[in-house]
Amino acid sequence: MRSRPAFVTVLLLLLALLLPATADAGVAGTAKRLDQLRNRPEQLRQFLLGMPKGTDLHTHLSGAVYAESMIRWGAEDGKCVDTVTFVSSFPPCTGDQVPLSAALGNSVLWDQILHAWSMRGFTPGLQSGHDHFFATFDLFGSAFSGRQGDGLAEVAERAAAQNVQYIEPLITPQFGASLQIANQVGYDPDFAAMRQAMLDAGIKNAIPAAGQTATDTISQEWARLGCATEDAAPGCDVLVNFDVQVLRNQPPAVVFAQLLFGFELMKADPRWAGLNMVQPEDASYSLADYRLHMKMVRYLQRQYPGEHVTLHAGELVPSLAPPADLRFHIQQAVKVAGAQRIGHGADLRWERNPKSTLAAMRRRGVCLESNLTSNQQILGLYGRRHPIRDYVRAGVKVTLSTDDEGVSRSDLTSQYVQAVRSQGFGYRRLKRFAIDGLRCSFLTPAEKRAALADQAQRFRRFEKRYR
Repeated sequence: MRSRPAFVTVLLLLLALLLPATADAGVAGTAKRLDQLRNRPEQLRQFLLGMPKGTDLHTHLSGAVYAESMIRWGAEDGKCVDTVTFVSSFPPCTGDQVPLSAALGNSVLWDQILHAWSMRGFTPGLQSGHDHFFATFDLFGSAFSGRQGDGLAEVAERAAAQNVQYIEPLITPQFGASLQIANQVGYDPDFAAMRQAMLDAGIKNAIPAAGQTATDTISQEWARLGCATEDAAPGCDVLVNFDVQVLRNQPPAVVFAQLLFGFELMKADPRWAGLNMVQPEDASYSLADYRLHMKMVRYLQRQYPGEHVTLHAGELVPSLAPPADLRFHIQQAVKVAGAQRIGHGADLRWERNPKSTLAAMRRRGVCLESNLTSNQQILGLYGRRHPIRDYVRAGVKVTLSTDDEGVSRSDLTSQYVQAVRSQGFGYRRLKRFAIDGLRCSFLTPAEKRAALADQAQRFRRFEKRYR
């Protein structure tokens, strides 16, 4: 073997010594620049827009789409809207309903729909932010029906524009099939017996249809973005997996059937990377059966080892739930259900022994998906009232996410701006949020390593400007 020339060896040693110093200088310079912009919100946003953000792990697909898009798509599809309630529906239009296309040339109707379908211009009054936020989904549901691929394209393009590499949109697959099986089998407190009865009743028969949903959604996204052409849009480079949404405000048999179907679907189709439970945590079934739901998840986790779970937990404040119901939701999601990620975690300071829960999260590597805009609009938590700093101080992995950026009229960059301006975080912590987002993702180990390596290169390019 030919020996390496001495001068090459010396050069490599010098480079090895200089690169860390150069990287440190880039981080220090970038941190200094952020501090200079901390009180200049418009310039801060432009700065953070280009910062690598890794991923948005907590995003509901329908809630991530802006209402303007839903109106236009609904108009193209001949959908209707009620001019009193602003509920969208399928044709024919009757009574107070008019074609959604009428809104395209009627600015008053257009604005009324936007206000009803999102938090645009909302001020609390007779209706709270919580109630208005959750009501939007029943209003625009029909307008969005059949447009999941278009919605994914919009979300992916927005992600790419903000230097985001990976998203995990939440979708509810085949709810009707799960509901039918639940009604057929009924509830049995013996989870093993109920699981077997539902399997025997054919709950897995809906897996191909759910797989087709994923295929069609991605195919429509690719067609809209021109991903197979030379003019492919930037959103084509954003990695996508789906998380299964389980509607928690349902009778126990229906919740169990959805959970079971979700685990079977994840086992059969890797594009469904994780499972989550959605709907307001303070709703009747959600609140009364919370402990039961956590036991269901724990049981099914043991039947399907290796499948991923993230749970909405602690999306509560005292105005929404009695004191007794504020004391255990995060703790149960972590210690009973065994969730790998927690969404919101907003009621931490009202929980029993939060230090123990934080210690368990750190020890088990449980991550927090923090949704700053959503928590402010729905729960009234912001600034120092928000517990994100408690999680950070405890050493819990935290990542910023949007929840429902279309409904909230926000985006992921806005979460980073809030983290700076209302939480006081600096650049190094923001960078940690972005890195931990990928580390906490439900990508495969190989995909995760590749994404983290790509992210490291993006950070080097970003920080090079500020050395």
